Amino acid sequence: MKKGALLCCAVLLLVSIGILAATGDLANRRVIAITDDHEFTVENGVCSGSGTTEDPYVIENWLIDAGLDDYGIRIHGTTRVFVIRNVEVSGAAKSGIYLSYVQNATIEDCTIESNWVGVTLNFSSFNRITGTAFTSNVDGIHTYFSHTNQILGSTFDRNDTAIWLDASNENRITGNLIAESHMGLYLNLGSQENTILNNAFVGNLHAAYTDDPNIWDDGELGNYWSGFTGIDADGDGAWDLPYMISNDGDQDNYPLVGHSLVEAPPAATCSP
Repeated sequence: MKKGALLCCAVLLLVSIGILAATGDLANRRVIAITDDHEFTVENGVCSGSGTTEDPYVIENWLIDAGLDDYGIRIHGTTRVFVIRNVEVSGAAKSGIYLSYVQNATIEDCTIESNWVGVTLNFSSFNRITGTAFTSNVDGIHTYFSHTNQILGSTFDRNDTAIWLDASNENRITGNLIAESHMGLYLNLGSQENTILNNAFVGNLHAAYTDDPNIWDDGELGNYWSGFTGIDADGDGAWDLPYMISNDGDQDNYPLVGHSLVEAPPAATCSP
């Protein structure tokens, strides 16, 4: 990044010090729109990086209230590597973070709340979403024709649909808490060969739906499904009966007895 851009970034951060103290180390800013590789600039909230795998562009520490604009962050048609980190986005009429025709992006440690869709992936592959909280969105994550992405270690709470995949294949959904939603995970329009493993589905009206074959366990352990119980005769941490996902035979063959993201029930006691 050029010296002038770095100086501008430093000035911008210094001006924001008062705001940072008031908003928990996040600075308020307007929505971000990037539509080609040349728009990864300080003016668009990018304050470090050169766009390579070793040194990605970094968009971080922003508090974005979209104010019913369509998007909080919209990035389209780029080829450079970038990270969106420690950003809070709310109030977007279409999507809090919208990635279209994008590869090799990372969204990490963000808070995505009260948007129509929290994160949209549209024709976008080889991206990663990790450590992010999705709360009270209509859809937490919605993908369209997006393959080989990762959704890892994130929390979904009180969304209408937590994760919705349309025509999206070979994605990996692992280690997430998917809770208190109308639909936990919805795989539609030929979405198949996605791996769904070691997630905790808790208190959802409908935990999961699929109309094509997907992978729900690794041959030893699967996912945790609240309200599902059985017998674990061999004590391997998985119920001995499968959890049925669809009537076409898609099933979790090793549903988990417990999960680290779910508080264990209190031990039985005889005392009043």
